[in-house]
Amino acid sequence: MIRAFRYAYILAKVYGVLARTYVGNNFHDLLRLKNLEEIFDRLFPGQRAQLPEESLPTELEARIVRAAIAAMADVLAQLGNPPAILVHILRRYEYQGLKSVIRSLLRQGLETPVVWDIGKYAQADLAGAKDYEKAIASSPYAWVLPLLQSRKPFEIENMLDRDYYSRLLQLARALAPRDRSGVLRLVGLEIALANAVWALRLRFFFGLDAAASRPLFVPRMIDAHRRALGEAFEIPADSVEGWRKWKYSWLIDDQLGESFRSPDPIRAEQKANRRLAERAHQLFHEDPFTLTPLAAYFKLKELEEGMLKIAVEARRLSVPENEVLSLVGAG
Repeated sequence: MIRAFRYAYILAKVYGVLARTYVGNNFHDLLRLKNLEEIFDRLFPGQRAQLPEESLPTELEARIVRAAIAAMADVLAQLGNPPAILVHILRRYEYQGLKSVIRSLLRQGLETPVVWDIGKYAQADLAGAKDYEKAIASSPYAWVLPLLQSRKPFEIENMLDRDYYSRLLQLARALAPRDRSGVLRLVGLEIALANAVWALRLRFFFGLDAAASRPLFVPRMIDAHRRALGEAFEIPADSVEGWRKWKYSWLIDDQLGESFRSPDPIRAEQKANRRLAERAHQLFHEDPFTLTPLAAYFKLKELEEGMLKIAVEARRLSVPENEVLSLVGAG
């Protein structure tokens, strides 16, 4: 009963936050703002310093990420002893930072790493590290360091992605029955879509075939999903009819026009994110005394962060609203 009251209290607080998120109609409104200053003032009223114009996008994007982290950390703090799966979802930002550090190490420091402070929930002290290799070596991510000498950057990043998703699935399956069903509906969709988009990236960005790509997917797939990933490497690149028959054809159906030459994985990923947001919105309003709405809220905050960064980049480059909406699958 105590847990039910606590969840109800937290949900009452985050419900108002969710109504203001920029995933949906609010995103359309944001795109209608004229410049980055207006976006900054809309997102962070009264907080815009007199920054040089060229610094504004970087500062704005950093604030967007920090705001998403703060929103999740606030929920974790209110829970007291938060479920491990929610902590793991927050650690997605630690995985991102770790990938950035690895790229910097491989380029001998020519690229400044971007790391995010997730406070006491971090497993590696990347935010305060002076020696990144030492910080990684003393963390659960130490297994990454030997790979720097033998693996390509995209392979290491893929291994980190698979580590994140495998742990996410493990934690979802270990939940109590009342929590497991809804959370698995969200996690299962996220992993299936991540694999589908990754198949398109591996084929059309990295030029890999099905055999070389097979070890790079998140494991424990159902047979239908496994077959669909294999078909992504067999369908002729420019076959409109072939792609229309694909299990995940809806990811690219808006691309299948007369000028179609091959799927664009970036646009497919945005369609996947939109479908994931729709599922998360649906699950947020189901089973209010379970973990499902909180897991959905965390996913929506993560997706919102990505949408806001797209809006910032679009306004910086003066991309028309209709083109942005088409890119994110909302046009």
